Amino acid sequence: MKSVGDIVRTAGNLPRAARVAALVLAVAATAWWWQGRPAADGLVATVTRGDLTATLTSSGTLKPIQSITYRSPIPGRDVEIRELAAEGSKVQAGDLLARLDTTDLEIELTRARQDLRQAQIDLQVAEGEWDEAGAEVKAVSEGEGALTVEEARTTLLRAEKKTERLREEYASLRPLLDKGFITRDELARTSDQLDQAEDELALARKRTDIVVQLSHPREQKRAALQLSQKASQLGHARTRVHETELRVELLARLVDGCTIRARGPGMVVYEEFLNANPRRKLRVGDRVFATQGIVTIPEVNRMLVEASVGEAEVHRVAPGQPAAVRVEAFPDLRLTGTVARVGALASASAARPFDDKRFDLVIALDATTAELRPEMTIRADVTVGSRQGVLLVPVTAIFNKDGHRVVYLDTTAGTEVRVVAIGESNDRVAEVTSGLREGDRVRLTEPGTRVPAPAPARGDALQPR
Repeated sequence: MKSVGDIVRTAGNLPRAARVAALVLAVAATAWWWQGRPAADGLVATVTRGDLTATLTSSGTLKPIQSITYRSPIPGRDVEIRELAAEGSKVQAGDLLARLDTTDLEIELTRARQDLRQAQIDLQVAEGEWDEAGAEVKAVSEGEGALTVEEARTTLLRAEKKTERLREEYASLRPLLDKGFITRDELARTSDQLDQAEDELALARKRTDIVVQLSHPREQKRAALQLSQKASQLGHARTRVHETELRVELLARLVDGCTIRARGPGMVVYEEFLNANPRRKLRVGDRVFATQGIVTIPEVNRMLVEASVGEAEVHRVAPGQPAAVRVEAFPDLRLTGTVARVGALASASAARPFDDKRFDLVIALDATTAELRPEMTIRADVTVGSRQGVLLVPVTAIFNKDGHRVVYLDTTAGTEVRVVAIGESNDRVAEVTSGLREGDRVRLTEPGTRVPAPAPARGDALQPR
């Protein structure tokens, strides 16, 4: 077959219209010849039968499973940072993270302990006075007060008996005076004794009434009131002791809390200093409030991968599927994990609202000793399926043509377009479910596509065409 150059040289002496027609004919013939010509062995692949592990690749970042932010334990005041663990250092549970200034707290704690000792002394005094008031109530009700009432009643009873005896004696002596057995003076003496006894009886009755109805009830009320007062004072003393104990305990806990230690393993990350302009990380000497985070400890021994999957591929991903993870910072590191969660709702990028929607994909990494850090960039290959003994073809041999998946079959007669059905695939090969047979040869480039020649080895001279 003549080359385009031969045709052009042959048509050089023809009229202009004839030369143009000859040139078009030469180009069309050349295109037909290249399309029908078998491809070079380096540009074709053979359809084989084998096993396929289908993967879905996604990029994302590392996140800690748990991250704890440590803050100042002192509410309502700012305190100075005296010591900080080195940022980026690995810590274990109990390691020192930060130490805050406790000078003012220790002064308050000393005063509170002094107040506690005084409150305990006041409590002892109040308990003694309450005991005395209780004893007074008992004395009034059962002791001296009751004895006074009993003595008054006994005196009254004795006066009544004496008066009654003298009345009987006087009544028996009057007939004897009329008969001349006694003198008038003897009767007068008995009469005088009777009058005195009646006066003593009246006085005893009055004294008894006063003791029983006035003095003793008044003493009981006074003793009961004093007991109530002492009981109230005792309650206040106990409350003050309890409140002071709580304050001492709180201040002691705050002093201890100013030595901040890690509750679990992780890596030290400083928080930003909110009062600085421009913003910067916290450092020794800064003063922080209780709401200000000081350090955050992400648990880097247990990490998650936060990635996303396209809307068209989300049906292929499910929790429990294994994943192979590569970290951009460690090219030779290979990690394994399992799909933990697939997002329920799709979301679009705020910066690119018309891009494909994507679903969140969370992968839990298996335990590793690698020096991983949050926000590192990763690539995850999720195993979404596997096939055994299926026809395999390189993914670069599959093309889209008029809405169909096609391959360009390389035959002895030329290139044939063949519509195929594709099953599972990964980043290298795809499963062909129909349209090809084992042993078929397919082109890796579309017909008419010029494949650049390989670059010459260093030191080799370019050969003239």
